Amino acid sequence: MKVLLYGEPLKPGTCIWSYHETLIEMGHEVVHCDSWDGMNHYRTELIWRIWWKTTRRVFESHRIAHVARLLREAKRCTPDLILVLKGMHVGPQEVRELKRSGAWTAIINHDDFFSLNPANVSRAQRAALPEWDYIFACREANVDEVRPYNPKVEFFLFAYYPRIHRPVSVDPRTEPQWVSDIAFVGTWEKERAAQMEQLVRRVEANYAVWGAQWHKLAAWSPLRRHVRGSEIYLDDQCRAIGAAKLNLGFLRRKNRDFFTTRTFEIPACNGVLLAERTPLHQSIFREGVEADFFDPNDPADLAAKVRRLLADEAHREPLRRAGLEAVHRGKHTYRDRLDRLFEVYEREHGSRKREGARA
Repeated sequence: MKVLLYGEPLKPGTCIWSYHETLIEMGHEVVHCDSWDGMNHYRTELIWRIWWKTTRRVFESHRIAHVARLLREAKRCTPDLILVLKGMHVGPQEVRELKRSGAWTAIINHDDFFSLNPANVSRAQRAALPEWDYIFACREANVDEVRPYNPKVEFFLFAYYPRIHRPVSVDPRTEPQWVSDIAFVGTWEKERAAQMEQLVRRVEANYAVWGAQWHKLAAWSPLRRHVRGSEIYLDDQCRAIGAAKLNLGFLRRKNRDFFTTRTFEIPACNGVLLAERTPLHQSIFREGVEADFFDPNDPADLAAKVRRLLADEAHREPLRRAGLEAVHRGKHTYRDRLDRLFEVYEREHGSRKREGARA
């Protein structure tokens, strides 16, 4: 099958790269279209970066020129499936035109379709909702919210990629930079920074923070000295997670997170997951057996869980092993997610082709 995959640039270790690689492994021919092609000035040139940061909008003329590239590529390669990730710049007219080729069009949104974060939504994306053949929403709340726009929608879990997310050994003597008591791998957010600052004040430990935008911490933040570096991917991410005694799993409230990619990546990298307690987390892992959870509204609960896990190796290390076994057993890879997507494709598009043949 020929698949046209539209989304962020193919940076190794990212979600779209994992989808791209998995599709190839499954035997499909994949053509990638960059969702910022022709609009990189919004990310690289100062005046346009300021415009994007303050408005979270691109000029309509730029958007139209951008999606014209996508339409030309679809016409050139005649895909069977057009798979769009997030689709911030793809409006209803473009989806209708993509469908005219006979391709099945689907969108996967790893963010919230109705997010309070303006960087994650757009008018074009919202207006296009009724046009997609199928919508895979990674926020459970979005299913009921999207259904009035388009009944062809279902909840779609995040995943991990086994070629990347796996145990990677670390020698503490020669690679001390990866070793920590408590690690957090992820982007700065005001709420999670506040949670970690309270934890640092309550529990003395060897912390390691890796991720983007942590320079936004206040100069007097007790967390600042624990920031070890910016974003890490591939084996370095595995090392930081696996060499920590425990890994924190914070959520983004603006995105109405009940889980994240780290939900699966941390156990897959042989890390101990200590995440915010949500019904979804509790449905994936047995609390206190395969992962542990804390009340995000109670700093004392987080501190107590951290103290126990750091002090009780006999409890912590079986948790590590059981978490790895659970994520492997639970079918949470990108291949598992794409298997489900192709099941829907066969059901929806296959029936449509059969109906057309009968007509």
